[in-house]
Amino acid sequence: MADSPKSPFKSPWVTGIGGFILGAILSGPLGNLGTYILDEGRTFIFPQVQEVTIDFNATRACSQGRLVAIREMFADSNTPLTNGADTLSICDTESLQTVRPNLPYELSKRFPGCLVWRGKESGGLVMVRKSDAICAVPGGADFICEGAKARHFTGTNSIADSVDAVKPCSDDTLRKFGFRS
Repeated sequence: MADSPKSPFKSPWVTGIGGFILGAILSGPLGNLGTYILDEGRTFIFPQVQEVTIDFNATRACSQGRLVAIREMFADSNTPLTNGADTLSICDTESLQTVRPNLPYELSKRFPGCLVWRGKESGGLVMVRKSDAICAVPGGADFICEGAKARHFTGTNSIADSVDAVKPCSDDTLRKFGFRS
């Protein structure tokens, strides 16, 4: 029987070199795709912590200190703002830097004379209604939290109920923070 011609593809050297070349050609685009999929999967499973900085802007009506605007920075925008907190403007000269998941807690920690954090399921961010740091803007629909006065907790009795009146802001306080009297 005559020997059949040897195929070059049966040689381990040719197969190894061919496999290396094919792998090198495919590893560029597929390698980048694999890295992208791995990075996206890692970010989905372990999301990166996003830092936020809030400038409370103690002038011009504390426009950046409005809790309804700050809510957009919460990790969960469905966090309840109760007892008047949704109409509270925090006026402070020091900005607050934290991470999104801790923002409601950090606000209540920084301003315990204005806000109490009860957890999302237990009432969310609750505005303190009987405190020297809180006053009502004329009309009674908006409130001002004076950050410098709000550094100390005034006790659980100061939280009060949403039907309890909040003392009106003085003309000096309204002028100080840029509100109209």
